[in-house]
Amino acid sequence: MDDSFYDILAEHYDDLQLTGDTDAWGPYILGLINDYCKAEDKTVTDLGCGTGVITDYLAAQGFEVTGVDLSPDMLAIASSGDETGTVSWICADITAYEGPSCGCFISTMDTIGHITDKDSLAKMFCSVSGLLEEGGVFILDATTKHHFEDTLGGNVFYEDYDDFTLLWVNHYDKENKINHAELTLFELTEDDLYERYDGELTAKCYLPEEIEEMAKNAGLKTLAMFGDLNREEPSDNDERIFYVFGK
Repeated sequence: MDDSFYDILAEHYDDLQLTGDTDAWGPYILGLINDYCKAEDKTVTDLGCGTGVITDYLAAQGFEVTGVDLSPDMLAIASSGDETGTVSWICADITAYEGPSCGCFISTMDTIGHITDKDSLAKMFCSVSGLLEEGGVFILDATTKHHFEDTLGGNVFYEDYDDFTLLWVNHYDKENKINHAELTLFELTEDDLYERYDGELTAKCYLPEEIEEMAKNAGLKTLAMFGDLNREEPSDNDERIFYVFGK
């Protein structure tokens, strides 16, 4: 993964990731925390927090929250949206996170799919398990096989806004379950010209049994699995699955 391209995309990331769901993510994650987290310590650590949409929402609900991300530009946007001024922002590799213990870890918007090395992801599960308080939860989502094979596949997409246009071409390797996306961004400048940026992002499809196995090996148990922003069992047509693991 070209981490620097996330810095380039940072300003437009929410437009691309949260189309139609901006107001749903925060309350959905909050509901899972309230229903499943039994730890006395209700502090939350958001691994791969990006622009902080969920991080800032939880802080506004009164939680003590830490946001962790590898992109400085993402964190700059995230901190600017922290109306409480209480969030701790950390620029770090989430696969080797060594922060304080807490009652809840979250990792959303398919953050784990961009950790394409399985051993690194397994290491992150172990780190989370070691820092998670008794009765705590690890809530995450991952995009599904249907999303990778059918929605992305070898398809071409574009997003066209007043201030930028993004084109991306997908190449999905079924054998290795890796999607390579070639992206071209045209961004409007102050001179009414467009500046071009090119980059490539990769993502890996982790099957539910692989994710559950990593969690189990790290000492976590599966508490729940839900479909895309709902409380139903995952279906073959879901684009993502939400997981709630407990300790």
